[in-house]
Amino acid sequence: MKKIHQQTSVFKMMQLLKYTTGVLLAAVIMTGCNKQEKEYPNPYLGGKEKLGILFSQELPSPQNGSVGDVVTFKAEGLLPHKDNLKFYLNGELAQITGVTDKTISIKVPASASSGGSLVMVGDQLFPAPVFRVNGKVGLDRTFQAGKGTDGLTTAIIPTRRNRFLVMGSFMEYASAGVSDPMFGLVMTEKHGQYVSTFKTDSAVGRNGVLFCGVQLPDGRFILGGSFGQYGRKKGVFNLTRIHEGGQLDSMVVNVIPRDLGGDPHAGHEAEVEASGRDTVPAFNGGFLGTVKNVFLQGDKLICVGDLLLYRQYFYRNSTRDNRVVDHRFVGDVVRLDLDGNLDSTYHYDLTNHRGKDGPIGGLSNGVLLPDGKLIVIGSFKTFDGVPAGNIARLTAAGDLDPAFQAGTGADDIITDVHYNKNTRKLVIAGRFKTYNGRPRAGLAMINEDGSLDETFVPGTFTDGVPYFSGQISDGKVIVTGTFKKYNGVNREGFMVLNADGTLAAGYNNTGRLNGQVYSMTESVTAEGEPAVILTGLINSFDNTSLGGIMRVVLSK
Repeated sequence: MKKIHQQTSVFKMMQLLKYTTGVLLAAVIMTGCNKQEKEYPNPYLGGKEKLGILFSQELPSPQNGSVGDVVTFKAEGLLPHKDNLKFYLNGELAQITGVTDKTISIKVPASASSGGSLVMVGDQLFPAPVFRVNGKVGLDRTFQAGKGTDGLTTAIIPTRRNRFLVMGSFMEYASAGVSDPMFGLVMTEKHGQYVSTFKTDSAVGRNGVLFCGVQLPDGRFILGGSFGQYGRKKGVFNLTRIHEGGQLDSMVVNVIPRDLGGDPHAGHEAEVEASGRDTVPAFNGGFLGTVKNVFLQGDKLICVGDLLLYRQYFYRNSTRDNRVVDHRFVGDVVRLDLDGNLDSTYHYDLTNHRGKDGPIGGLSNGVLLPDGKLIVIGSFKTFDGVPAGNIARLTAAGDLDPAFQAGTGADDIITDVHYNKNTRKLVIAGRFKTYNGRPRAGLAMINEDGSLDETFVPGTFTDGVPYFSGQISDGKVIVTGTFKKYNGVNREGFMVLNADGTLAAGYNNTGRLNGQVYSMTESVTAEGEPAVILTGLINSFDNTSLGGIMRVVLSK
């Protein structure tokens, strides 16, 4: 009976709680209804008034033109604002010559280059279609590289047969290589056509990268980079030699025969004899570290890069499965003979049986001068224990050259150096601000002795730096990088300078370069016009999609 009473009490309490909660909730709702609702400001009030300006998607008339030409764009809504309009042609202010209710006409400014346009009304911008500026520079449409490569294209080497050896880290070139990947190496004709007879047997493989090469007098090639195989042969140390047709240069060597056990006369003679020979790369030498460039100096090879150890197989003490490797410390600059043997007379410490120290830091590249001297650049403060401002010169014998007049050198990294044998000048580019104490923001021209060429005075780069530069035969300088403007003129990543550092008139009409250039070689078009072939990670240039390689016309 007591238990029933307790249950009844609990039930009544629950009913009371439910009733009380309902009353409170109703009171809250009533109070909320009686309160005046709080008003919040409209976030869209105070915005810019719609001006009703709209450009047609049609290309302007004419679609391309020269400096001083009048160009007409179709657009609506401009006439009410004709006194407050500014028109920019790829970033350069253009003179407006006329505005109607359907069009706007402008005069192509002297500093104009190809690209998108826009109108500014107050602080509001309205994009307009692309306009191409005619000039002396443009993509060579006779260059038959098609889509180019599908990866990094690091270098291009002219060959004795008037062809080009193109290298890098890619699988396809001009749509060839889909079913049989090229893996970083292809031969082309002089106008870019794919040479199908050049067979590499998968070259350096999926994980390899080729950075440099040189053709020997007999037609064979020395290739350098970062790779551990060529074709089906593994155990390559970032440097090898191939035949002119693309196949690995190989040889047969004697090694220690395999111990088969048992009676040596029990029919194993042929097997034992076979195990005592091996087919190996004929070039026996290489490095622990990336080979960034290789030069032919007479009957020797000079290699530069991140070279920590020289490595060579000692086949006489090896078996087919286990090879003995000789190691020598080297300091980023090494000379070999044409078969890969270390030259201990060049940049080498015979007392301690090791290479000299080289740079304390990183070595980016180098150039070999006609007299056999080597200039190296990078990010280092000393070279062979002597202070050096990211640049140094070695004598033809491999010793640090005290006659080099770079002084304090560059105050920051030098990323690129190119030598012009006609002008006997070098152009360097990078992140430096000074060279031997003189202001040179990212770009400088120097003499063979390292002294600054004072006649070349570069301007100011905006929103980026130059990473690549080179002087061509007529004295003009090609510069590429991450910059947006040069001396206030819109030049997105590509420009052509005179030998004094000023923008070359008529040669800066092209649009943006999207990508990074690794190498340049001079060429001619199918019509005989002067041109340069540029390779790298190039995605587009002058509003045209590309794949790692292009030929640019430089009309006279």
